[in-house]
Amino acid sequence: MASVHPVATVAADGGDAVVQALGALGTPVDRTGLRSLPLEGPQVLWLVTGGALDLFAVDAAEEGHWHFLGRLEPGAALPGPVEGPRHTLVGRPSQDCAVRRIPLRELYRPERYEAYATGWAGEPYGDVPATPLEHAVALGVSRSLGVLFQAPLDGGGPAAEGEAADEDLLWLPVPPGSVRYGAEYSAQAAGDLLIDGALWQRMVNQQYRLGTAVDRWIEALERTHADRTAAGIRAGEAVRSRADQALIASIGRPRQASRAAEDTTDDTVHAVCRTVAEAAGITLADAPRGATADDDRTSPVERIAVASRIRTRAVRLEGEWWREDAGPLVGYRALSGAPVALLWRRGRYEAVNPASGLRMRIGEGNADEFEPRAVMFYRPLPDRPMTMWRLLRFSARGVAPDLRNLVVGGLVTVALGALVPVATGQVLGGFVPRAERSPIVQIALALMVASVVSAAFMLLQNLTLLRLEGRLESTLQPAVWDRLLRLPTRFFAERSTGELASAAMGISSMRRVLSGVAPVVLQAGTVGAMNLTLLLYFSVDLALAVMAMLLVISGVFLGMGLWQVRWQRRLVESENKLNNQAFQTLRGLPKLRVAAAENFAYAAWARGFAHSRELHQRTGRIKNLTQVLDAVYLPLCSLIVFMLLAGPARGSMSAGAFLTFNTSVTMLLTSVTQLTNALVSVVAVLPMFEQVKPILDEPPEVRGGSAQPGALTGDLRARNLTFRYADDGPLVLDDVSLEIRPGEFVAVVGPSGCGKSTLLRLLIGFERPVSGSVLYDGQDLAALDQAAVRRQCGVVLQNAQPLNGTVLDCIRGAEPYTPEEAMAAAELAGLAEDIRRMPMGLHTMISGSGAVSGGQRQRLMIAQALIRRPRILFFDEATSALDNETQRVVIDSTRRLHASRLVIAHRLSTVMDADRVLVMEDGRIVEQGAPAALMAKPGGKLYELVRRQMR
Repeated sequence: MASVHPVATVAADGGDAVVQALGALGTPVDRTGLRSLPLEGPQVLWLVTGGALDLFAVDAAEEGHWHFLGRLEPGAALPGPVEGPRHTLVGRPSQDCAVRRIPLRELYRPERYEAYATGWAGEPYGDVPATPLEHAVALGVSRSLGVLFQAPLDGGGPAAEGEAADEDLLWLPVPPGSVRYGAEYSAQAAGDLLIDGALWQRMVNQQYRLGTAVDRWIEALERTHADRTAAGIRAGEAVRSRADQALIASIGRPRQASRAAEDTTDDTVHAVCRTVAEAAGITLADAPRGATADDDRTSPVERIAVASRIRTRAVRLEGEWWREDAGPLVGYRALSGAPVALLWRRGRYEAVNPASGLRMRIGEGNADEFEPRAVMFYRPLPDRPMTMWRLLRFSARGVAPDLRNLVVGGLVTVALGALVPVATGQVLGGFVPRAERSPIVQIALALMVASVVSAAFMLLQNLTLLRLEGRLESTLQPAVWDRLLRLPTRFFAERSTGELASAAMGISSMRRVLSGVAPVVLQAGTVGAMNLTLLLYFSVDLALAVMAMLLVISGVFLGMGLWQVRWQRRLVESENKLNNQAFQTLRGLPKLRVAAAENFAYAAWARGFAHSRELHQRTGRIKNLTQVLDAVYLPLCSLIVFMLLAGPARGSMSAGAFLTFNTSVTMLLTSVTQLTNALVSVVAVLPMFEQVKPILDEPPEVRGGSAQPGALTGDLRARNLTFRYADDGPLVLDDVSLEIRPGEFVAVVGPSGCGKSTLLRLLIGFERPVSGSVLYDGQDLAALDQAAVRRQCGVVLQNAQPLNGTVLDCIRGAEPYTPEEAMAAAELAGLAEDIRRMPMGLHTMISGSGAVSGGQRQRLMIAQALIRRPRILFFDEATSALDNETQRVVIDSTRRLHASRLVIAHRLSTVMDADRVLVMEDGRIVEQGAPAALMAKPGGKLYELVRRQMR
């Protein structure tokens, strides 16, 4: 539809129509000494009446680079920029440029509009002509926007371009009256920007979109510049590293040169990781060979850690991090991103370049040269069974300086403490009777100084002990969890959840109980030995009598401790069962409510809780009795010593010697008490260690000698598999052999209990066959790193449950997949539409299987298996809760992956899509072939299964 008055770009006298119509409005801009023109807005229209005005995008604070957008010629009118975008528009006028500033209010002239429209009559929705002023404004604005939107504002991608070239531009040239119901906008007509404020607001919105597009374009330019700069810095550091290496080799350092030559054969990242691992006491495997599909998603450090079977943790470097010892770390240069080894040495971190051997002390001046992130390696337990002694040796690595401080502090404290009985005997036995004041004052001052020094060394001991406890906790607890996660699946089938949870946290409980035992034993033992020496020096007979009392006291306390441990062991077992029962009750609460069995569950828990409280009371009574004996025996032993001195040993020693002897006896008895209590604490740890011991004794599923499988092609074979769950149990699988070629779809069917799920567990390494072997690409699964094999497989087992967290977390797990990739996996699983209908999409929280339906749960697990684009898929009744349409989506999606598929199913629609069907019965494969061929044999196994299903 054309406008009644077409737009005229040239006036009758040959001049510009826009300049003639708008040139008298507003005020001219004074250009005297003006090098740039900040454009204000959005209630202002800027009109170029002469020369040219170059437009630039600059930061809102007018700092930083100026980015050229275009040049406005005479007749171009530009609305002022809006607030919001990070960049604004600034003009740079040419020598002969003339610009007018026109406030918006001057554009609305009612008298002109009314005079122009007088006498016009028409239909309510007829064409109403626009005034010449309106024509001029629309034409001038379209010129400026045309210049700006021809600028390269790609925003870094197609999406940005689509937003910049928005079709909303078409609303600008719409005249009043040129729109009818059911008609389209006229792109050639003048626009009503003056009378209708809503249209002007839409033009302001268009200016905001323009500013946003400018922001994206400049950000893309800055990212490109930063990438080029970082690449240049990395190249420069590589050249510098090679130059340093050559320089060191040329100045005659054969050991360093040979080490550098050795490292040049390794990847730089592997060399850094090896340096950090050596400092942490970890044996690092060789650099991984053979790329897999996920290698481009994980960092090189993570790939090396996975190949070496060690756990890692990302840490943040904040504050004065270089002064806090967090162990050896893999850090990164801030500019180049190159990895460096951060090692603790002499009170602060050093950055080590393994290639050149150069070391740099890190301080406040150069700490900003490193990124505020690093990677920590956790030292795993050895693959062999771990005894208590081996566990202590494992945790004691790197604590020699702390142990040395404890020993030195303890010896000094004990030596100073030995002055007390000697000084007591000298003062009370010699100086006081002779009224010698000066020696008494001197000894008092010496004891005061000794007390201060002893307090200082005790403070050193306590600080060292705190640091030692932190090191042991950070070493042992992650190592035990790592061992637990690497155990074979059959280990978990034999134990309850509560038992495993208590066992996993048993190390922390043991550490809390044993906290401070070592320094107490060291100090009490040294004090006791020194005081026993004093007793033997003064009187051998009395010393032997005191030793006899000590043996009796030690036996009593040891017996009390063993009695307590007996009930403590029962208490630990009872609490483990109670924790497991509570967990199972909460997890099975929906089923309990369906069966109306809440009262029975509560009664069972109450019985267990009452039994646990009874055991608590028994152990509490034993502790009370031990405390009473501890308070009574010391004065009783002192009384016996006085009786001996008053009777058989009368006159055997002087008053001073007696006072020294009595003080030594008291300190010796106190030391024995401390040693006995420490021994009881150690004995009380035994029940806790017994809970952890199964984890430490069980060998991990993947051992150090396991080979890496490389990138799998999908070829899978099973040869003569025989399996039983117990040594004396029946055969579950009997001489089963099968072959799956790359990309083949094989379905396994059979009656319940025929061994289908057991076969799947053997194929993925969850169980070990009694005889036979499983081969992936011709490699025996028993000799491979089974965790690495499973990372290249997609597995969905029966009754699999999603993780707690968001839908995104459930689909991608701990892998670094993007939300777009997770959504693509959801599309393959037929779950995308359900996610779009959820309140927060991929970020919707789900807690267990109760937050989603059965079909959604299965599709979540399928999406989790498909996100890796695996080469082999294992489905065990993974589509049993899906309708036929959704199942068809899943089957078509998995077919497009060209992955080998082994599916256990009962539904006819699933079986008929397979390339080959295996029919199992009584642990054997009794029939196999193409589904159509098997169905064509009346009386065949598959034919009978399908016939029974169709009844």
